[in-house]
Amino acid sequence: MATSAPRSTSPAQHSTAPARRRPTIEDVARLAGVSRGTVSRAINGGRNVRPAVLDKVNAAIDALGYSVNQAARNLAQGRTGSIAFVISDREESLFEDPNFGLFARVFSRELRKTGRHLLITTAQGEQEENLLGDYLTLGHVDGALLALTHEEEPLLGRLLPYRLPLVVLGKPLGFEDAFSWVAIDDEKAACTVARYLAGRVDGPVGTVTGPLHTSSGRERLDGCKRALGGRFRPDLVATGDWSLRSGHLGAERLLAREPGLRGLFVASDLMAVGAIGALRKAGRRVPEDVAVVGFDNSAAATMVEPALTTMRNPIEQTALEALRILDGQIAGRARRPVHVLLSSELVERGSC
Repeated sequence: MATSAPRSTSPAQHSTAPARRRPTIEDVARLAGVSRGTVSRAINGGRNVRPAVLDKVNAAIDALGYSVNQAARNLAQGRTGSIAFVISDREESLFEDPNFGLFARVFSRELRKTGRHLLITTAQGEQEENLLGDYLTLGHVDGALLALTHEEEPLLGRLLPYRLPLVVLGKPLGFEDAFSWVAIDDEKAACTVARYLAGRVDGPVGTVTGPLHTSSGRERLDGCKRALGGRFRPDLVATGDWSLRSGHLGAERLLAREPGLRGLFVASDLMAVGAIGALRKAGRRVPEDVAVVGFDNSAAATMVEPALTTMRNPIEQTALEALRILDGQIAGRARRPVHVLLSSELVERGSC
């Protein structure tokens, strides 16, 4: 019996089907029975497009699965589609402080809605700031959001002559009138939480400050002074740098100066967690021996036992306001610097 030869398989049988072509604006116009210009106006807000026509365009978009080519749009508008988030501090702060993570999440989430993306970088030292200043002003980004500025921040001085859309998170000392910023009233907020602390303890009250070359560090110390009045003791002030370690070291220094310490206002929750660790190491109970209050109501406030009484710093609202102002600058609507001061509130927990 003769056997048949194996059937050959043509290459075509193994090839995959051609990829589906991405629908274009012309495809939408053809299906909707309107002009390309009408589709463009419909996509960009629907101005001067009749409701019935807008319905046809939207139906065609849904049927075809059309999406705007944001990269092409950015190119046509002379934009990059990138926003820089600059942290003017040590790189480790980016990973240690929970506030920066929240800022980054909110910025990324909101920018994605408009097809843009976030670049995160730090600026440390004159050489790095010069390189970053060049990068930001040579058209690589559409705008910048700047956090943790120091007094007379060199990077801000470098950016001042340029028209780069920029918003500072917090008051930029020395440049308050030159740039747009979003902040809270740090002095008032610190006064509120320090006064609450003072009203619940008898005896000496100390403070671990933030860095005093920043507006928030300086104003939170001023608020503490105002709240304590005659009870304020300059020898019971330890300077921190927002880090966990600096809170621990600050509390150790204060206990060495005043073993009878009864209250402690710490200028950030993260530093307060470090301070509580130092108090426990020294055999002090919180709040029975030493009551502690923090600031920010960050994720760190509930990572310690007892959870921190603190002052809420509206980080998400700050991020949204900063983006709103920045978008106004990019679109050319904002001619002058915009300053927004947000409110804060006391959050009572078990540490005080």
